[in-house]
Amino acid sequence: MYNGYMEVQPDDETLASFYEGNNVFNLLTNQYLIIKNKDDDVIDKGRWDGHKFVKLIYTKFKDFKPKTIKQEFAFDLLANPNVGIKLIAGKAGSGKSRMSMMFGMYFLNKGIYEKFFVIRHNVSVGEKNGYLPGDKMSKIRGWLGFFEDNNDTQYTIDELIFRNMVEVDSPEYLKGRDIKNAWILVDECEDLTEEQFAMIGQRTSANSTICFVGDYDQITQDKYKKYSGLKRAINNLAGNENVGIVVFDSEEDNVRSEISKIFTYLY
Repeated sequence: MYNGYMEVQPDDETLASFYEGNNVFNLLTNQYLIIKNKDDDVIDKGRWDGHKFVKLIYTKFKDFKPKTIKQEFAFDLLANPNVGIKLIAGKAGSGKSRMSMMFGMYFLNKGIYEKFFVIRHNVSVGEKNGYLPGDKMSKIRGWLGFFEDNNDTQYTIDELIFRNMVEVDSPEYLKGRDIKNAWILVDECEDLTEEQFAMIGQRTSANSTICFVGDYDQITQDKYKKYSGLKRAINNLAGNENVGIVVFDSEEDNVRSEISKIFTYLY
């Protein structure tokens, strides 16, 4: 499985050739690179843009900074205006949803987008809860806890929706939609088939960016395991100039808490 980054320990001659602009490591476009010396210390990191090695874009937030190198990669990807499709996958507790939300709200407040559009498939873990009463918004509202947990604005999620700053929807209601001028966050996208994944991506219209966030290790139903839209996208879109990928795939990527780490790696 492609993970969006490479780690190397080159000799001086190879490193010099790389810095001269030669793709000696056969990096794909938008692939990240960690360069280490012989003592295993990180001496440089950045992204291959298809032509050259570029430094990471660093956006400052008051209460949140990258805690790992891969979070730095995710910050760079989320901040990059030239990459319209962002795939951030991997371990629970790695900050995927929080980072994607923070950047979405940041761009919304800057006026770069007119709306923050949240998409999430209501797939239960284990037994289903059964029929939920109420209109569409009442049904969708129940799974917006992740947004409330990571909402650092002065408004509640209900106020953001009322002000038309945030719109939420589910895949079953998206067919035929044309989502313009929006930061689109597709959360828990591991629970999407290939067809659902493609359909959601096709809703992305003018001046919109779409960010798919998910953990394929948390797929709960067989049909999503067999026809995983997330896995197919990661493997088939790697190297596309319009696509950036960061996969959190190691134990140190869980930065939530020590208690969270216990359960993440127990099963």
